[in-house]
Amino acid sequence: MRVVPAPARSAVVRDRDRPARALRVTTHPDAGLVVLSVWDGDVCTTTLRLDPEDAPDLVRALTDAAVAAAPRRPRSPGGPVTGGVAAAS
Repeated sequence: MRVVPAPARSAVVRDRDRPARALRVTTHPDAGLVVLSVWDGDVCTTTLRLDPEDAPDLVRALTDAAVAAAPRRPRSPGGPVTGGVAAAS
């Protein structure tokens, strides 16, 4: 499948180790779908059609994985350590 313009309701998450690979998340309210597609350059390699009702489970799984994968940092004497969050561009 060749690349098509992303719908207005979409987000792209780049692969950390392979810059040409990305996960595209698009919403299709007319079809009642959230589509996750993996792109390698301008080629879609696979898709997953997600029921919007299942999205909270996916978010929870991603959050749990991110917490488990995060490096453990000692707390500062003055309280909890906070990190920065970068806005997507």
